Amino acid sequence: MKEKNKRILLWILDLLINIGVIFILVLIIQKWLIAPFDVSGASMCDTLNIIKGKCETSFGEKIIINEAAYLFNKPERGDIVVFKNEDSAEKYFIKRIIGLPGDTVELKDGEVFLTPKESNKKIQLNEDYLNEFNKGNTEDPLKLEVLKIPEDRYFVMGDNRQNSTDSRSCFSFFSVKCKENPIHAFVKRKEIRGKAWIVWWPLQNMRIIKHKDYPEIPKNEAAGVN
Repeated sequence: MKEKNKRILLWILDLLINIGVIFILVLIIQKWLIAPFDVSGASMCDTLNIIKGKCETSFGEKIIINEAAYLFNKPERGDIVVFKNEDSAEKYFIKRIIGLPGDTVELKDGEVFLTPKESNKKIQLNEDYLNEFNKGNTEDPLKLEVLKIPEDRYFVMGDNRQNSTDSRSCFSFFSVKCKENPIHAFVKRKEIRGKAWIVWWPLQNMRIIKHKDYPEIPKNEAAGVN
């Protein structure tokens, strides 16, 4: 009888250890490797949140973000990232990185121009991910015009330029902080949680998320930014 009780106790102990290990692994994976994220709003249409051919203005697609992407590498221009803004409390945003630390961004005539760090060459970005409604219609609501990005910060915008609160407005349609102090327009490196990776829901939308490489910016200049 004692031997049987001992086996039962050992079985329970083994079960508890396995549950504990699984729980710890789940926490590690969610904290450091990957995490689920619900895409809310229309700011990234048509790249994200197109449901049955229409731009979903509330919760739509569900994605997985790669939290390990920037453990050993820096965010790159064209990456779609999930982040918190220093003024947004617990709210997360999902946008595309347009400018890296040291870049100069200019919004003019509905287009985006970039002067990479340590370069005097102003380059117009080829934003072929924008739909016809947004192509050539990147507005500058606060008339920021030309912005030099500080070190360790990033300039981001949504792909749905006509319906996105982003670096152009300090992440609020009603913000005056950008005009008073443009530093609020940029996202700190430590606030970037991870890189958008996979759309897993709805099932018919399942895909790997494509990020943008800007061939018009020479590699040596792009590398110099980091």
